[in-house]
Amino acid sequence: MRTSFLVPVFAALCCTAYAVDATVPLTVPSADKKASITLQLGEKWKTSASKDGSTTIDIPMSGVHIEVWALSQASVEEAEKQAAELIKGYVTKFKVTETKPITVAGAPGKQVTGTGEEADDGDPSNADVYFFSVEGKVFMLCAHGEGDGSVKNRPLIATLLASVKKEGH
Repeated sequence: MRTSFLVPVFAALCCTAYAVDATVPLTVPSADKKASITLQLGEKWKTSASKDGSTTIDIPMSGVHIEVWALSQASVEEAEKQAAELIKGYVTKFKVTETKPITVAGAPGKQVTGTGEEADDGDPSNADVYFFSVEGKVFMLCAHGEGDGSVKNRPLIATLLASVKKEGH
C-alpha cells in the first residue's frame, strides 16, 4: 500500500521539476539591428513590447518587473553612467547604492543597484540594472519592484542573465 502511494507522489514531483525547467527563447535585436541576443525564459512567463523599445518580461507572482533593452551607447561604461536617465520611465529619482562587476555571455558587465520611486505611482522602489555587451553591442536589463521585489528575485535574474547567448550560438 505504501509503495502505491509513493509512486504517484514521486511522479508528480518529477513532472513539477520538469515544468519549472522548461524554457522558451526571447530574441532581442541590437539597437542597430545588426546582431541579437537570446535569453531563455520560463515557459509561463509573458513578454510584451513597450513604447520605449524595451521588452517587458512578466513573471507571475514574482514581485519584480523586468525590462530588457538594446542600447545605442558605445560601451557598458557609457551606459552605466546614464542608468538613472535610461530607467526613468520605470524608476524615478534613482540613486545608486552599489556598483559591481558581473559577467554575461563571457564578457564583463556591470550591476548597478539603487533606490528610487516607481514611475507609475511614486511608491518606494529598488532596482537592479545590468549592463552588458555581446560582440560589441550593449544591452541593459532592469529588474525593479516595490519594496524588496528586485532583491528577492536576484537568483532568478542571475539565471536569466546566465542564459544570454549571441543569437545563433
